[in-house]
This record gives sequence, C-alpha cells and structure tokens, in this order.
Amino acid sequence: MKISLVLLFLSVLISCAPAAREVEVNKEAGEYVHSGAKYTIGSDKKVETVKKVLISYAAMDAESVFLHFRDSIKFSYYNLKEYTKMNVEILKEEFSNYDSIISSPVYFLPYKQVGNTGEFVNVTTVETKYRKNGEVEVDRFLEMFVFGDDDKIHTIRQFRTEWQK
Repeated sequence: MKISLVLLFLSVLISCAPAAREVEVNKEAGEYVHSGAKYTIGSDKKVETVKKVLISYAAMDAESVFLHFRDSIKFSYYNLKEYTKMNVEILKEEFSNYDSIISSPVYFLPYKQVGNTGEFVNVTTVETKYRKNGEVEVDRFLEMFVFGDDDKIHTIRQFRTEWQK
C-alpha cells in the first residue's frame, strides 16, 4: 500500500511538471553596417578572462594583466586618435604614476561577429585612480576587449562617457 501511494504521488508530481520548451540558442541579430555581418552572444569564458584582467589592473599588477594578452596589444585611449602599442613595460610605467586604482564594472557583454573567429567583450566601468601627487581621476569607460584565435586579448578600444550617477 505504501508503495502504491508513493507511486501515485510521484506520477502526480511528474504530470504537474512544466512541459519542456524549445529554446533558440545563438540566434543571429544586429548588423555590422560595413559588411552586413550579424552577431551572436559570446562565451562566459571570455567574460571570466576580462574579469581577471580588471582585477589585476586594479591591483596594478602588469605581469598578471599580460597573462591574458599577447606580448603587445593595440590600445586605443579615449583621448587619442591613434592606437598605442602597449606592452608589460609600458603598463608598469603607467602604473608607477598611481598609488591605487579602483575599477568597478557595471556589466560585461560577450559577443561574436558571425563569420569571424574572434570574440569581443564590452565592459562598462567606473574607474577611480589615485595619483601619487594627490590628484584623483574618476572616469566612466566603455571598453571593448578583442580576442584573437589564440584566446588572447590583442586590442582594447576605450571610450569615455558621462552618465548620471
């Protein structure tokens, strides 16, 4: 009798379970105007890599930052028209101007362009830098981290923005 009640209970539970729905994955959307290429959502693995980069950057640890980069990368500062070739020594020199850096991410958006093997991660951050001379810099950035086929970051494009707090 107990077994019958247990079986009856289990069959009621199973029949009340929601029906499985088909979910569309990696749907193409958007458009790169130049070529007409579409986009799909990228991988969380790339997001985790960018998170590690930001943690190392805030710790002002250039060696750890460059674990995820090629030997040198193209860096597009928000206030320069040309890319800067960045390597670990240049980043160390940049860090030497600061006592500390706080980088507070707002979101991470990984995506891929259909037909392209690289991936991108867009990150919006509020960055506070404390200079050794006592000045404090507060910036709000949208940064695009570009990954190559080797899963290393090879380009960063930085855009500065103002938005209400």
